[in-house]
Amino acid sequence: MKSRKFALLTSMLIVLSIILSACGGAAATPTPAAPAEPTAATGTGTSGDMVDTSKFKKDGPYQIGFSNISVVNSWRVQMVRELEYEKTLHPEISDLFITDAGGDINKQIADIEDLLARGVDALLVTPTSPEAIVPVVQKALDQGIPVIVFNSALAGNIETAFVGTDEVEFGYVISVWLMEQLNCEGNIIALDGIAGNSISEDRFKGLQNAINECPDPAKVQILSREAADWARDKGKIATEKALAAYPDIDGVWSQGGAMTQGAMEAFQAANRPLVPMTGEDNNGFMKAWKELAPQGFKGIAASEPTWISAEALKLALDALAGKQIAKQTFIPVPTITDANLDEFVKPDLSDEYWTNSKLPEDVAREYYGE
Repeated sequence: MKSRKFALLTSMLIVLSIILSACGGAAATPTPAAPAEPTAATGTGTSGDMVDTSKFKKDGPYQIGFSNISVVNSWRVQMVRELEYEKTLHPEISDLFITDAGGDINKQIADIEDLLARGVDALLVTPTSPEAIVPVVQKALDQGIPVIVFNSALAGNIETAFVGTDEVEFGYVISVWLMEQLNCEGNIIALDGIAGNSISEDRFKGLQNAINECPDPAKVQILSREAADWARDKGKIATEKALAAYPDIDGVWSQGGAMTQGAMEAFQAANRPLVPMTGEDNNGFMKAWKELAPQGFKGIAASEPTWISAEALKLALDALAGKQIAKQTFIPVPTITDANLDEFVKPDLSDEYWTNSKLPEDVAREYYGE
């Protein structure tokens, strides 16, 4: 890694003010234009292109539909809860209909058809497929229904607006830190998200970019790469397999979700020394990290906030009000290090909680209190 880049990143991680702004769907992440500086109020930046939504303007009350790819992991469960809470802040919303495609493309198409039949005024979508659901989304648009896509993108960017993060940057930020910890030399294992999922692929590209910036990329060996669905149990199983196969593992590159906590548990069960590990803002990982930091454990976490759904809902309401909205909204990737871990870890909440949340404390405790 170029020493100047390492120095710059290290300084940024130390001074970075965390922006309270997977793990997701199966679509290509759009290439963002340079985002605007995040604001303290929203923590989001836009591409600069604005959408005239006057054709969608109508009086409330509104019925909002949300077609979700799945609730396959705890991130997606909390994402739905953030959406449901945001709905309570808007009396102009009479109904919020939520469907779960279970990762099935045909089910999602049928779900959207059903939402249209219910007469929804706006549609939120996390796509199962970048291409397959385009026709049904176009049908919604042709009916004068604004469509807000979030978490993963849609082919052709035909939607009214998109909300997401730069997934390559997500993978890159945590990977540069790992390369620094290893001095760009050693054996690592890689824990991916859902197999074939573009968010998973984009985050892995971030790892590859960081390795390629090392003085000699060949000195970094990826011993294994296994999809573990961003889930704690599957992350543990994948790590157990790697530990059985490889006597020398110097680092764990987990692209997030709850997989890192599972990896830590696998190392401990095998009586292997903990190595530097990357992860995401899952509270289980945060708590284990804080507990083991005095023993020398080193970690880093990035975050795709669960409240991305709430941002999508607010954009839908702006479209129904006829306001101009950004075509693309990007949520910067905040980074959690030893320096600011205490700002995020919640010892009194369950492992399933995601710490970069906008749920009020009482609501979070209702769902995640121990």
